[in-house]
Amino acid sequence: MTATTVDGVAVVTDEPTPAPMRDNAGTPVLWKQTRTLTLADGRTVYGCAHCDYTSPNVHSVRPHLNKHRGDRVPAVPNVGALGALTLDDVVARLAEHDQLAAERDEWKIRAQRAEWSLSTLRTALRGVA
Repeated sequence: MTATTVDGVAVVTDEPTPAPMRDNAGTPVLWKQTRTLTLADGRTVYGCAHCDYTSPNVHSVRPHLNKHRGDRVPAVPNVGALGALTLDDVVARLAEHDQLAAERDEWKIRAQRAEWSLSTLRTALRGVA
């Protein structure tokens, strides 16, 4: 959907724009989304392959191409019922989580002490039997 007229002047040719680089074989690389447009009055302008945007500056088209990219904003994941929580509910849940984490840490210490005591008993009983 490249432009067919620029400032009222018809486009005569529409070609891919050569990039200022070459591939490993030495052949020119072509920018397929940036089009070189030759007008009926002899001027050369550069256009977007996706819309009717044109510019006399070849370097203006590449930043314009970002407008044709897909949705760049990441989609919000489905939060389900959590999306309906108020701030007070969230704070209450966080406090509950903190309480559970503290209790877990207490039980972990008790379990480690019990394992150490059991290991001590096993060592003592090995010497008796």
